[in-house]
Amino acid sequence: MQRKFLTYSLLFFLPVVAGYLALEYASRQLPSVFKENQRYINETAPTIETLVLGSSQIQGAINPEWLDSPTVNMASGDQHHNTDFKLLQGMIDRFPQLKTVVLEVSYSHFELPHNSKDFWKNALYLNYFEVNCFERTTYFKDRLLYLANPKFFSQRLHEDYLNTEKTTNFNDYAFNLNNYEGQFKTLGYDEQRIADMPNFKINREPNLQLFKYNTALFEEMLAYLKAKNLQVILVQAPMYKTYHAKKTPAILYRRDSTVSAVLRNYNNVHLLNAENDTINYVVKDYWNQSHLNPKGAKKFTASLNTFLNDLK
Repeated sequence: MQRKFLTYSLLFFLPVVAGYLALEYASRQLPSVFKENQRYINETAPTIETLVLGSSQIQGAINPEWLDSPTVNMASGDQHHNTDFKLLQGMIDRFPQLKTVVLEVSYSHFELPHNSKDFWKNALYLNYFEVNCFERTTYFKDRLLYLANPKFFSQRLHEDYLNTEKTTNFNDYAFNLNNYEGQFKTLGYDEQRIADMPNFKINREPNLQLFKYNTALFEEMLAYLKAKNLQVILVQAPMYKTYHAKKTPAILYRRDSTVSAVLRNYNNVHLLNAENDTINYVVKDYWNQSHLNPKGAKKFTASLNTFLNDLK
């Protein structure tokens, strides 16, 4: 009786396990900036001089191809300062020539929640960079990508295997040159249609408690970078003109006050501010209101390159 039960259990679970393994394998075959950065870091780590960190706004705004300094862009969607700090500490020994770290200080970055200890991308950081962001001992399941976010990977699998029109094209520096398929392209870059959009993603909810918590960690990260004798570039990437009218003044004031204090207190910290530049950046440079496309990224990276060279 017991043997029959075990037999039936195996017959039931084996297809389930096989199905999951197939999904896991397929997920690992998907093109991704993490996989590309792993390759790029393995090839160039001893020469890297500039490390870029931040969220998707920075990921899409800086193409290392257009920088004179050997650079890796490790920014990623929804990545906050606490994860930036973990990546910095986990990767710094792999970059013996590191001189500069680029950090995001966008409009409401200090009043958005940090990534949790169970942030789903922790599995990606562990798999591709061997950096433990879980703040605990890791287990086998922590390396399973599909399990980390089944909804996300199912959607990506559908897009990559069934929707052949949407393709990625990573250059040698792990930057996606095909990242144009956003809201603005969908609207034909029509400025009136864009202006008539009733809503777009922007944080308008002040949170003083989060601000105090986040700026304390930011201060800790800056002190760490100062102790390591590293130059820091704080970056405010360009935002489309309709974004600015939606900002909450209190959030903006606290961000600007924090940056001003940092620039006074740290002689190794500098600010590249293009957030309000509505002259050099036009509608066809944007993916949406708060993200540049590769055309806009080429412009912004050129300004960062000039900025870096002027500091030498």
